[in-house]
Amino acid sequence: MSRNMKLQYHEQVRFAEVLYFTRLSVQADFDDEHDWHWQDVAVVQLYSHPDADLLRLSSHTVVSCSKLEEICVIDAKQVLSVVAMIPHNPRLPAGVMEEEERFFMLEKPGLDLLNVGITNNVLDDDDDGADVE
Repeated sequence: MSRNMKLQYHEQVRFAEVLYFTRLSVQADFDDEHDWHWQDVAVVQLYSHPDADLLRLSSHTVVSCSKLEEICVIDAKQVLSVVAMIPHNPRLPAGVMEEEERFFMLEKPGLDLLNVGITNNVLDDDDDGADVE
């Protein structure tokens, strides 16, 4: 089930498990009691910031977080992408295993990488040649 998200939260990129999406009726103008609109929100449970030492030692490839008890409401437009948060037990360089349950983030590259390395003129169909049918 895909319910882990990468999101923008207080000017930072964070990871969270979405508990549910909903719509709230919000007063748009506090001076006008008749000016209301719908706001799409998500109720999420945040993950911690990634472990800085593990991130540094792995050359920024292992993004390891723990799940926090913090639950908050965010604007649904703050969701950046769907990610996988996979349970793991990292072994630190000293040989010590972490006691708390940890999750590493796995993000599938999006369609924005589809045309990487391909020049635009290769994709154009304006060659004025006869098409093969």
